[in-house]
Amino acid sequence: MQIPSKTESFRLMSEMKMMEHIVVHSMQVCRVATYLTGYLVAHHNHLNSNLIRSAALLHDITKTRSFNTREDHALTGGQFLTDQGYPEVGDLVRQHVVLDEYSTAKIPVEADIINYADKRVLHDEIVDLDRRLDYILERYAKKAEHRERISLLWEKTKHLENRIFSELPFSPQDLNGILNAEDWSLDLIEYQKVCRRNSDPAGT
Repeated sequence: MQIPSKTESFRLMSEMKMMEHIVVHSMQVCRVATYLTGYLVAHHNHLNSNLIRSAALLHDITKTRSFNTREDHALTGGQFLTDQGYPEVGDLVRQHVVLDEYSTAKIPVEADIINYADKRVLHDEIVDLDRRLDYILERYAKKAEHRERISLLWEKTKHLENRIFSELPFSPQDLNGILNAEDWSLDLIEYQKVCRRNSDPAGT
């Protein structure tokens, strides 16, 4: 299995010219996903921490261009990463909006973690599912059928949340305070260094 390093993930994000607010959102999703994984791997060593970190960082890799192309960024992001030689990462990215399967099994898998972590981040802030749902409904539910589909998806996400947190020593609400209080700026500084190297590979 090929998994891009953090630096390589930053390089891909830079080359795709991701908008900075989407970069920051992706970093926050990564923080949620890796924090949850750090606890879960103590009990479920089948989880691949590096795979989760990479897919979380890269889950919106084609979203910036999707504003012009109107493409489904989950599908094209997954395909892009598969074409780059990272099919396992691509498969998780493809499922970050809607999972292939909403399992009733107690033990979560990598796709569950990525999908859930994305639902917990509104722009650059870690929020609860209800607040994220309100934003999604306001922005995307222009028709009754859209609202119904999104609400159904959110019910599945709440069940997923219950599955994940049944294995954890803290609550979903605790996560907001824990991670919003931490400084994440070092990741952004590291990303900006990668961007500068990409724009001036000779180092001039």
